[in-house]
Amino acid sequence: MNASTFEIEVNGRIRVVTISADPRAVRDDERVHVTIDGAPMALSVARTRLGLHLLFEDGRGVDAALTERARGEWLVQLPRVGLTALVDARRHRSAGPGSAAAPGEQRITAPMPGRVVRVLVKPGDEVAERQGLVVVEAMKMENELSSPKAGRVKEVAVAEGVSIEAGRLLVIVE
Repeated sequence: MNASTFEIEVNGRIRVVTISADPRAVRDDERVHVTIDGAPMALSVARTRLGLHLLFEDGRGVDAALTERARGEWLVQLPRVGLTALVDARRHRSAGPGSAAAPGEQRITAPMPGRVVRVLVKPGDEVAERQGLVVVEAMKMENELSSPKAGRVKEVAVAEGVSIEAGRLLVIVE
């Protein structure tokens, strides 16, 4: 069995996670064995249009939309909660703030269909790494999309109240 072990930081707490399969190569209905801080669990994974459907042994199921960002950062959207997860967070932090972080122009796109609730920046604004740029409502929850690097807002491609499709350009940071 091919296993990967890594650290995930969620809301400031670091967890050690081992997955029995490469999460990027998961096949539909594949049985995956996971340990989180040494506690084992088994679940089935199926791809959906927006991400993954996880079915636990006790019959509970959850949909997760995942959007990869710069330097090991992922936007994870679950029903009623959205969070940022840092994979191998200590390694990325040890590289130092801003080091090799998202070089060049960064295009922030919508991770899923939804509606723009708030635009937090305008062209020309200076932004810090992880500063909020746009708030999008999707799956009945609000998600703040943040800058993958410190820089200047080159373009804001949406306005408040606009409906958006997955992958639509929202903001460019240079």
